[in-house]
Amino acid sequence: MSVFDLIAENQIQDYNRRKANGEVDESRAIKPEERTSFESHLFKSIVGCYEKAAEKPVEERQSLEERAENLRMQLLIGLEQKGMRITAQSMSKELMSKRQAILGSE
Repeated sequence: MSVFDLIAENQIQDYNRRKANGEVDESRAIKPEERTSFESHLFKSIVGCYEKAAEKPVEERQSLEERAENLRMQLLIGLEQKGMRITAQSMSKELMSKRQAILGSE
């Protein structure tokens, strides 16, 4: 073991000992952040564009809908490049459904 491994091991053991003795304030413990994939962020961005477009008059929607379409293509191409064709098809259908629900039939 390297010196750093020994130091880390000692700190972990010390923390576990203090926690067992009730000396650690759990409210101050760092909680891991929820991690989401890049694809999930794209999906949420696309739906966000649809929601923003729904708030605009019909004449002003075009740029947001174009942005949503560009993001949708990026998402689907990325999934297909990873070999996730079924997921790409499923997400495409889901996005079409979301668009229909948010923006209605146009």
